[in-house]
Amino acid sequence: MTLGELFNLCQDIELRQAKLYAALSLRLGSVDERIARFWEQMSTEEWQHYILVDFGRSLCVDAFGIDSAVPELSDVPVQQITDALDAHEQKVDSGEISLDEAFAIAIAIEGSEADAIYMHLLSIMRKAIEQSDQPYLIDRIVQVEKDMISHVDGLVQATQRFAKDPDLIRKAHRLKAEHS
Repeated sequence: MTLGELFNLCQDIELRQAKLYAALSLRLGSVDERIARFWEQMSTEEWQHYILVDFGRSLCVDAFGIDSAVPELSDVPVQQITDALDAHEQKVDSGEISLDEAFAIAIAIEGSEADAIYMHLLSIMRKAIEQSDQPYLIDRIVQVEKDMISHVDGLVQATQRFAKDPDLIRKAHRLKAEHS
């Protein structure tokens, strides 16, 4: 996989996740205003990830070139990630989704290999910043890493507050432990 392909893949995933969470806000917002705001916030954070990936692309292209290989991710199951997103989108688009099903989707997304791709891109961006002699940009990456923890924390808190299935709450807590 080349750096350009990795950035394209990551942006596609982030955009699809943002749209999926926005759709959940529309589908489930009538249940409770707090639920609508939660899904809107999740969507907004995914949009921010999309924008950061775009920002990082130019940094990394200048530092490494768009066609440089990214061997560390050669075994990432890209097709599995996109197939899972397809299934999640179909479920949400069907209009027949419960709040617990929505939380299960979010937990699956946030615990997927897609997150590993995003975090790997952040490490590549960090290297590009170090090479570019622009150390002030590191603060942006550090903030994004903190925001990722906050993103998962928000999901855990909302799952605890609104989900009815105790197994979902346990899964959310395991996800948080993995991201801490």
